[in-house]
Amino acid sequence: TVDLIVVDEASRQPIGRPFLTIAIDVCTRMVAGFQLSLEPPSASSVGLCLAQVMLPKTEYLEQHGCQSEWPIYGPIGMVHVDNAKEFRGQMLERACREYGIALAFRPRGQPHFGGHVERVIGTLMKKVHSLPGTTFSNVAEKKDYDSERNAAMTLREFEAWLGH
Repeated sequence: TVDLIVVDEASRQPIGRPFLTIAIDVCTRMVAGFQLSLEPPSASSVGLCLAQVMLPKTEYLEQHGCQSEWPIYGPIGMVHVDNAKEFRGQMLERACREYGIALAFRPRGQPHFGGHVERVIGTLMKKVHSLPGTTFSNVAEKKDYDSERNAAMTLREFEAWLGH
């Protein structure tokens, strides 16, 4: 869950915290793709994230007004995942088999195996904490900050911020 409350596009009222599914290329340490949604992580969000990994990002960046390049895309050889339920279903297993992608699960009780993605998420959340509507990562940091009252970004605006 992202440490940010987003607002509705029409009413500009708080609607909740988005969920982020992210894929990192371990060789380059680049974010290869992500999926942002108000829906909890699922096989669908994982599939959409992997589709973005494989596709060129030019059109995506244009749609979100990003003037930068995101040069990473192409076939996936292997996906390393943790043991969350969204990675354990038959849908991901079948899709990986169909596209020739090896699916490797992190050993249980070995959190250091996910260090690549955890580091990126930690760095990202530190930047999110500067945005209006942040929830911060703990109560001590938040103090008396009213996240809902200060929330100002829509999901689409936040996604554009991520793209930049």
